[in-house]
Amino acid sequence: MLAVVILALAGHVAEETVAAPGPPSNGGAASRRVTAATHEQASTTSTTELDRGFPPLLPTAATPLRVLEIGDSLGIDLGDQLRSQLDSSAMASTTVASLGDTGLSNVAYYDWPAHLATLVTTGHPQVVVVFMGANDDQGFMVDGAAAAPGSAAWLAGYSQRVADVLRVTTDAGVRLVWVGMPPMANTDLDTAVQTENAIYRAETATFPGTLYVSSDSVLGRGSGLFESSAVDASGRAVVLRTPDGVHLTPAGAALLARTVIDAIDTRWDLTLDAPATPGSATTGSAPTAKDTRSVHAAVA
Repeated sequence: MLAVVILALAGHVAEETVAAPGPPSNGGAASRRVTAATHEQASTTSTTELDRGFPPLLPTAATPLRVLEIGDSLGIDLGDQLRSQLDSSAMASTTVASLGDTGLSNVAYYDWPAHLATLVTTGHPQVVVVFMGANDDQGFMVDGAAAAPGSAAWLAGYSQRVADVLRVTTDAGVRLVWVGMPPMANTDLDTAVQTENAIYRAETATFPGTLYVSSDSVLGRGSGLFESSAVDASGRAVVLRTPDGVHLTPAGAALLARTVIDAIDTRWDLTLDAPATPGSATTGSAPTAKDTRSVHAAVA
């Protein structure tokens, strides 16, 4: 798997636009928007093959889809908006378990695979959404030796930790959506998260029942560069990121949440209709205390 990651990095970790796995069989879902953020295997492999062994997802208002969202402080940003949009559709019930200052590098501080195993066992989610990585540009021990970020040992060790999250989830028959980190204002941090995104993409491609969603189409320019604001359909500027160049504003998180929901709908032939994302309510709004919490990997 390390060779796969290195090859992906050699291509400057380009996010790709991939066709959806095929036309939806349900007439009501046929008109939904297909986003650029879809599983990279979907263009050549049917959804049935990708999800072999997983129970069908048949959410109703009486039995809504159980969604668990995990991550770091950016995960909190996304989770709040994901829960707002999904739960307002009455077709899903969302639990946000994201925790600031966490990630996959420092397992002594917080061991996500272990905590996730408990969350999956006790909450019985049907879909897990993961959004973390901004704190992970730090070294850790691999086979008793210190591994520096970006080294071959670090890449292999980090890939294994990502695989652990995927395995804990999919072994329990739960689907997983891994949302890639957005472009960052600081170039060093941006390089780090792009390296991580290559690993997330490569590892999800090896597990059934998983979906990788890029955040670049929403929170970055076409080239994947950092974008602090965008223009909505009415021509008004919408602030996407907080002043630290890392976290998401409510408006940015709402747009990303909509992209994630659309990708889930497309991949698993669902209709988790979310309300239209408001533009004016959050345009230019001041960040809350949560939005400006520090991230280990953020470099001033």
